[in-house]
Amino acid sequence: MDLAAIIVFLVLYYVRPQEWISWVAELTPVKWSVVFALITMVLRERGFKPRDLLRTPHDWLMLFYLAWIVFSNAARVDTFLNNYNLFVFYIVTVQALSSAKRIQVFLAWWALMIMVVAGMAVASEYGYDIVGSFDLTHGIMENRLVLNTSTFNNPNALGHSVYPVVFLLYFLLFWKRPVFVKIFMIPLTFLPLYCVYLTVSKGAFIGIFVTTVAALTFGRPKIVQIMVLVGALTIGWTVLWSMPRMGELQKASTDQAIQGRVAAFTFGMYTLKNNPRGIGIHQSTAGVMRMFGFPKAAHSSYVQVGGELGWPGLFLFVGILYVSLRTLFSAKATDAVEERVRRILFTLLTSYAVSSWMVNWPWRSTFFLMVGAIAAFHRLMLAKNLPPQPQAESEPQPELAPVPAFAGLQPVPALAAAVPGTFNQTTLVLPVEKEMKPLSGDHAETEPAGLRWNRFGWKDLLMMIGLTWLTIRFWQYLITRM
Repeated sequence: MDLAAIIVFLVLYYVRPQEWISWVAELTPVKWSVVFALITMVLRERGFKPRDLLRTPHDWLMLFYLAWIVFSNAARVDTFLNNYNLFVFYIVTVQALSSAKRIQVFLAWWALMIMVVAGMAVASEYGYDIVGSFDLTHGIMENRLVLNTSTFNNPNALGHSVYPVVFLLYFLLFWKRPVFVKIFMIPLTFLPLYCVYLTVSKGAFIGIFVTTVAALTFGRPKIVQIMVLVGALTIGWTVLWSMPRMGELQKASTDQAIQGRVAAFTFGMYTLKNNPRGIGIHQSTAGVMRMFGFPKAAHSSYVQVGGELGWPGLFLFVGILYVSLRTLFSAKATDAVEERVRRILFTLLTSYAVSSWMVNWPWRSTFFLMVGAIAAFHRLMLAKNLPPQPQAESEPQPELAPVPAFAGLQPVPALAAAVPGTFNQTTLVLPVEKEMKPLSGDHAETEPAGLRWNRFGWKDLLMMIGLTWLTIRFWQYLITRM
């Protein structure tokens, strides 16, 4: 039931029936989904122990992240009550996804929900508009596709939310699958790709390009990685710049939308430098209004976190992405299911990290569900390298009496006088295969399976500091180049 709880939340987050069905809204399903998740976590068959909450670097960084969000805001009680549910679903996701198969089921449901969103958005263009998207698409959005819900009522938000499903479908239905399963994957990808195309989102096109390169090179031989990079920088780059509105990037200095982003980025950098603690969660849009006279969203998760939570918040946000990436690079899968899960999580993380430069969604539930799934995978891989439990010295093992040969298997008289080296039923030892066969294909490894890293060290701290510095440098570069 704990797995069902997070699947219910996925449905509520993506489909959002509480926003377009009145009687569902009256039931306050999101609130009850949180309660349901907590109850199922505590009452699950394998039990629940509070010390299980903090077992990985992801858990500790998430705890510090929540603590800083609350501490950096003047209204600390209200801030905690308005945001604790995000961390609840991180915890429940980590606890519920206790096996590779469970993680795969969860990711399959995730892909299904994105497909439903893409289907609802595209269907609104063909007369099946159950949430009133058509007028919004062809009105204020100037023929750029949206879905009229609070989460996807912007073309960029819809495009960046939908395109990762292409890679989920590839690894779920194509990678190391039988032919009769692979044939269903190609037509299924048409729907999300068409949906993203109708959004005409430049950022989504860039996200698809970068994530495709990452997905096709991750865990592959060097020669394959080189071939993919060469193809991406030649054919792929040409296709990318042929997409609608991509030419606007060449005249960014006169594009009103891009200059609005520059204003938001500038305000975020000003706040980061002059208010190291930040201005508080969900305050960046109002801050831009005070500085420039018009409201503008941050249009970047990094910018929003840096402006609202200051240096410590940005450091923790980047750190969570770093430890998630380290888990996926360090883990060694033992079978196709684990490797499939690892690759899907990597593409989800890559798409989120790339899209976060173009859309502001640090407080969306998807971030906490994604990191929760990676933390659960971390625990699963870590368990494969746990040292064997030592036996207590106070309990000596009794000596076992020799096992007599079965009466029906006694040697025949002709062999009774065999030489001393002859094998008999009491001395024959059969070889036993104790280790799983390594994963065949392009990910075969000679290193031990599982994961050995679980302690946050100085190298990790230096990596987090370095990545935070690079984030700020790239942020400054975008302000001057856009």
